[in-house]
Amino acid sequence: MVFHGALVASPGMGHAVPILELGKRLLNHHRFDRVTVFLVTDDVSRSKSLIGKLLTEEDPKFVIRFIQLDVSGQDLGGSLLTKLAEMMRKALPQIRSAVMGLEPRPSVFVVDLLGTEALAVAKELEIMKKHVLVTTSAWFLALTVYMASLDKETLYKHLSSRGALIIPGCNPVKFDPVEDPSNYLRELAESQRIGAEVVTADGVFVNTWHSLEPMTIGSFLDPENLGMVMRDVPVYSVGPLVRPAEPGLKHGVLDWLDLQPKESVVYVSFGSGGALTAEQTIELAYGLELSGQRFVWVVRPPAEHDPCASMFDKTNNETEPLDFLPDGFVDRTKYIGLVVRTWAPQEEILAHESTGGFVTHCGWNSVLESIVNGVPMVAWPLYSEQKMNAWMISEELKIASRVNVADGIVKKEEIVEMVKRVMDEEEGKEIRKNVKELKKTAEEALKKTHIPSAYFT
Repeated sequence: MVFHGALVASPGMGHAVPILELGKRLLNHHRFDRVTVFLVTDDVSRSKSLIGKLLTEEDPKFVIRFIQLDVSGQDLGGSLLTKLAEMMRKALPQIRSAVMGLEPRPSVFVVDLLGTEALAVAKELEIMKKHVLVTTSAWFLALTVYMASLDKETLYKHLSSRGALIIPGCNPVKFDPVEDPSNYLRELAESQRIGAEVVTADGVFVNTWHSLEPMTIGSFLDPENLGMVMRDVPVYSVGPLVRPAEPGLKHGVLDWLDLQPKESVVYVSFGSGGALTAEQTIELAYGLELSGQRFVWVVRPPAEHDPCASMFDKTNNETEPLDFLPDGFVDRTKYIGLVVRTWAPQEEILAHESTGGFVTHCGWNSVLESIVNGVPMVAWPLYSEQKMNAWMISEELKIASRVNVADGIVKKEEIVEMVKRVMDEEEGKEIRKNVKELKKTAEEALKKTHIPSAYFT
């Protein structure tokens, strides 16, 4: 019997990378004979380009296929959660057809958290084991499944107050108060649906490890806490699922880093989907300039009303003029900084010995990549669960300083302060020490097999 796994990722590199890395782990550590990964996307050429930078070798046992979505005329309003959930819903017939066409028929099916409706497809096709991969933290999984156990009135109460949602055995989650929770009906409905579908799986994999989230993972294992909410569905921490840096990769950014002193450069990137407003982009430019700190900044064109606009931007910005930056900025900073359009090899930058700090939107992939490389962070969340991630790394783990995004625009003076705090000051030394300690636990987690060897048999 050929042991075949089918894995499905929703749109975005934050979902694709962990699914791909999980697929490699199933092949290398769990005696799978074949893994087929389906990546749902509305732009196959862009996805192929990005994935091509992740995978340098072809393996006949490890097959990547793309499920192309036509979202023209589709309502993609609302939050990123509702956009991606709607895209995955539209992709269900194609996912079903694609999995049905696999030979041999897979015995294991894995989908990420935003595609849980596909679990019904796996059940219909009588696939032996159905799983969910949570590409973000165990704490976010805790929020998702616990919200599904609450009625709407209770959720409205928490959204309308300045209080926090108390999750059994976990840190509470603070909500930004909103005047009218009914404006979030769609998002709440999607969140509760996802949480309810998670507990229909045979198992849940989470991109984390015990030393990173001991309290939350402990709650999932405790039948008196979240174990009760999970209804005996096992939860396994399988992280960190991050792509390792490629030794010897050639890129102009890495050549520039080779010329800089050790831990002297701050890397600035808001992920593959993040976008700043024009005013915020200008403030960030002035902040970097005034800090006098060496920097590498991955720049994308501004977006005024959607902080995740870059995720759905199909234009190629690598040759576009940088006229949205302050006049003369690039020339004035050319001896201490490097401005990169659209994309840079993030894993290799974070692994480079010249990189000493990371200004990040706190996407979970970026957080884990920073920890794996022992790089302290400036937490600058933009959307989705990033505020939770920012709180965790700054307040709980103390491996980051956090900017104040509550007042809207982060001014250049605060940017200078945050960069200097992480790169130069005593607080930065403590943050650097903490993240290097956490790096050791990540290295240990990478050596372990977190799923019992008999689990898939």
